[in-house]
Amino acid sequence: MTTKHKVLISVPSLSGTGGVTSFWNALFKSFKEYKDIEFKILEIGGHGKNIFGPIVDQWRFHNSCTKEIDIALINPSLLNRSFFRDGLFAKQLSSKDIPFIVFFHGWDLEFEKVVERRYINFFLNSFGKAKTIFTLSQDFKEKMIEWGYRGEIVVETTTVDDSLISNFSFEDREKNLKRKETIKILFLARIVKTKGVFRTIEAFKNLSKEIDNIELIIAGDGEDFDEVKRVSSGIKNIHIVGNVQGQEKIDIFKECDIYSFPTNYGEGLPISVLESMLFGMAIITTNDGGLKYFFQDEKMGYQIDPTDIDELTKRLKRLILNRDKILEFGKFNFNYAQEHLTNTTAVKRLYPYLTREKSNVNK
Repeated sequence: MTTKHKVLISVPSLSGTGGVTSFWNALFKSFKEYKDIEFKILEIGGHGKNIFGPIVDQWRFHNSCTKEIDIALINPSLLNRSFFRDGLFAKQLSSKDIPFIVFFHGWDLEFEKVVERRYINFFLNSFGKAKTIFTLSQDFKEKMIEWGYRGEIVVETTTVDDSLISNFSFEDREKNLKRKETIKILFLARIVKTKGVFRTIEAFKNLSKEIDNIELIIAGDGEDFDEVKRVSSGIKNIHIVGNVQGQEKIDIFKECDIYSFPTNYGEGLPISVLESMLFGMAIITTNDGGLKYFFQDEKMGYQIDPTDIDELTKRLKRLILNRDKILEFGKFNFNYAQEHLTNTTAVKRLYPYLTREKSNVNK
């Protein structure tokens, strides 16, 4: 009879659309192949303005921390609400002597300064009790070491669901690009200013004055959606499609050639970048957050200064006028994603950490 490793994991609503949700939905699918792991999934957050929501989360987490749990995994971001909510989860686990792992997904640089001024001790007495912390950037790893964390830190990536490309081949992309007239640029992310959507629009506006056969597809929703519609009105060949999911999202990735993401949001490792790689697209992005060490300039595409619209315009133009370069970057990205970024490969890396003996995981 197979011994089950019982894992408690806290995640956002699995029916949502965020990056952490997408990450774990993809991984849970692959973990089904491992019969010796049993997940106890606790969906948290999503309380809106309910002032009792955080208390409810702590109580539900308390009730989930039973003796049958071998190890827990919590998924915070270094943001105000998540930092304290998940930090209290970590304190509960430590007080009950349940070994746990922390996976930081988001990391806000402004809140990092707040932690440095006021909450390093809280960090060390909560998240710092985990032996292993996963993060998405070498910079974040070095910051936690500077704060005094002495456990194991693993720089990981987010992941993408390889079932997305079940009906996709890079050869088809290659054939389509060689015969199509119009080059399509994609911006697909949450529609907020710091993700770079307005810079992409401005660069496209500059390009459209001298190049005819180009289109910009803007997909997503967010607080600046209405402003994006206003700014884009009157600019030829900009198509705003709103939030896309399922087959519609797959079709957009298939039909577009260049992914533009000039973010300065304070990213972990944006899943939209990984998805565009999986679909063999050339990418223009920045060195923001986890992209700084992950993204390989001149291999995956171009890494630019997020504030330099002229540079973004020039890099887009260089790709638009050189389809072989689009395919060169796209092929590298497709192969890299298959080897390193899918849920299947990520699960293989995470599995050993979830099946360690209790005495080897926690301090």
